Amino acid sequence: MKTEILNMAKGLLPGDFDEDRLGFWAADVESYICAYCGVEEVPAGCETLAARMIAAAADGSLGDGALKSVTRGDFSASYEAGSRPGMEDFDRRLQRFRRLRWDGR
Repeated sequence: MKTEILNMAKGLLPGDFDEDRLGFWAADVESYICAYCGVEEVPAGCETLAARMIAAAADGSLGDGALKSVTRGDFSASYEAGSRPGMEDFDRRLQRFRRLRWDGR
């Protein structure tokens, strides 16, 4: 995972967040993005989205709308119970980075 993506994700989380857990979520998000988009590394232009995905995964807001309100710098998020169905918003934003896969059969 690129260092600038991890630094952006750290900026979205509380200052006392565990670095090892952040590394776990970063690897998980990187793997998800690469598999979803059919690429070998996180696509250029997708860094900010990757950082938001890491922060959302790390703070537990990818569940069924558990996040009520968060404001950090110029980032703000408010969700009500059931209004945040997980990865659907991120998947929608990742659509433009997807690549066609051909297995040659």
